[in-house]
Amino acid sequence: MATLTMSLVVLFIASLMVFYTSSGMLFEIKTGNNQLYQSKALEAARGGVEHSMAWLVNGSNTSSLAWVTDATGPSGTNQKATAASFPSTVSDQTIGDHAVAVSLWRNSAVPTILEVSATASGDASATIRQRIRLGTTTVSTSTPNTLNIATVAPIVINGGLSGVTGTPDVYPSTAGGAAIVTSSTTSSQIDTGHLDLHGGTISYGAFAGTAWDYIFPDVTKAQMKAAADYQKIFYYDAAVLPPSPWHQSIGTASDPVILIFDIGAGCPKVNGSVTIYGLVYYGSSCADNGWGGATIYGSMVADMSITKLNANAEFSGWSVNSGTGTITLPPTITTTTAQTFAKLAASWRDF
Repeated sequence: MATLTMSLVVLFIASLMVFYTSSGMLFEIKTGNNQLYQSKALEAARGGVEHSMAWLVNGSNTSSLAWVTDATGPSGTNQKATAASFPSTVSDQTIGDHAVAVSLWRNSAVPTILEVSATASGDASATIRQRIRLGTTTVSTSTPNTLNIATVAPIVINGGLSGVTGTPDVYPSTAGGAAIVTSSTTSSQIDTGHLDLHGGTISYGAFAGTAWDYIFPDVTKAQMKAAADYQKIFYYDAAVLPPSPWHQSIGTASDPVILIFDIGAGCPKVNGSVTIYGLVYYGSSCADNGWGGATIYGSMVADMSITKLNANAEFSGWSVNSGTGTITLPPTITTTTAQTFAKLAASWRDF
């Protein structure tokens, strides 16, 4: 009997130990499940926040947001994005087994600070909030730029023409094409005198503004000056004076150049049987410009009136030559405004 009694006592104690151990294991399992459910809920809420911020990155989405007064949001906010401007594809999401409700808030006094609040509900619930700052930045895009001088008339003048003596010639690029293109709107401002146009025409009122903008619409003078290498682009002004008279032949039929005498460089004579393949630009008035026997295959562009064009100068449109008429210009810089998007440090909240 004593042995039986002791055996029963030992069995009872062993059963209690097994029950206690099993109870602890069940508690650990429940605790682990709770942590798993909570982690899933947090990750679902995080996904809702990240999806909303990805939607906000698109500047057009942000600019279309509309706001209503609402005091039920997170502390420091008093406006909520309307349902129409914050679509249900963003505000009502399903991530895993969790429904995620997202709302967008801001303080009307600081409209560039937005707060995203996402709540996931399922086996467990979790809420995450993140503040973000909206701003703008300037973005510059560079694209290649070229000039085909075959499309430019042999003479381009921003103003009038008079005092032509000697026997200068103009050969248009095509038979009957434009020999002179001018901003002047009346023929009285263009007196060709002894200038032989060789069947070419005069295009009046062809452009408004400067001849520079007409020829180089996407390049500033500062950009052109910075690109000057004095091999393909020659740029002279008051800071870098040109040789005067100009006696240097430059460019070839397959490699045309740009020769610029900007304001301050004067209007140096181009003579001495000089041959230039490319485009010659004058920014200053050429009131007393003698040309000698200069020959320009391409174009002569003047941003002021020419009151003296004499001797045996010859201006031939580019198409009378073989080879390319393409000149590489400084790249076109396009400046646009883009929206910036940044998370505010230490603004993340999860609970």
